[in-house]
Amino acid sequence: MANLYNLKRFDLNLLIIFECIYQNLSISKAAQTLFITPSAVSQSLQRLRIQLDDPLFVRSGKGISPTTVATNLHLHLEENLNSIEQTINIMGKNELKKRFVVYGPQFHALPKLTQFMNILLEDTNLEVAYHDTAAETEEIDDIMNYRKADIVFTMEKRSSRALVCVPICECPIILMCRQDHPRLGDSATAEELLKERFTLFQSREHQVKEYQKVNNTPYLIERDTAFTSSSLMTIFNVIHHSDLVGLVPKLTYELFKNTLKLKEISPPKPLPTFTLYMVFSRSSMNLTFFSDIIEKMAERGIICRDDI
Repeated sequence: MANLYNLKRFDLNLLIIFECIYQNLSISKAAQTLFITPSAVSQSLQRLRIQLDDPLFVRSGKGISPTTVATNLHLHLEENLNSIEQTINIMGKNELKKRFVVYGPQFHALPKLTQFMNILLEDTNLEVAYHDTAAETEEIDDIMNYRKADIVFTMEKRSSRALVCVPICECPIILMCRQDHPRLGDSATAEELLKERFTLFQSREHQVKEYQKVNNTPYLIERDTAFTSSSLMTIFNVIHHSDLVGLVPKLTYELFKNTLKLKEISPPKPLPTFTLYMVFSRSSMNLTFFSDIIEKMAERGIICRDDI
């Protein structure tokens, strides 16, 4: 049974105005539809933004676009408030899907990332959209600030009162080439590696760029790059079909080494590892379905409760 006192304290008209803005993606059109002034619509939207601690709509070109929180609110309104006359049921379905947006790297074989995805897919009413950060044109900070993502996996630690940044796992990096490489064996000197041509993984991640440019290893700084791609699988395929050498995540290499007939090369000195972090908005924990996902991750050892 609904808590009528809580409903009384909440201005339900704000939800009606929100739904009208969402349908039209325009404050002025929402005002015309509801026969009120644009100023009244803007003031109501601002009140709802404060109550939900989310911008709900952000500028996109000449118009506005909904945040993830706004999209989920819209879906919950359709599903749970369709008995209220003012709530418009667009979908006309009994069970409506929620959308969960994730941005992350192409680390296919990371066990904890796979476990996280399995948690999301356990919810049959959840539609998961995974975006590759290597191919993304926007900076991670912009993605988080405008709430276009529920969760971002990144190799750069974020520090903010509004964001939660949790370490997930360590990601070792290795050197590899094809098994029947004509010159390289299971190990190589810096001089031998400087004679080879390399692949380069193109990424917007600051940590990846620093690793590629500033690492005090001559064969990395001075290496001859022959092939660049933002697709990790493309790099694996090119190395499989050529004499190129590449720096790749060890766990991904372990997944494909037998199929693609690849081998690891022991470098002159050990390569550093990356730490993968999970970043999300602190206010998202106010959403029941989101906090349930985080709790499941803690229960299964994907994250530590003390880090939240």
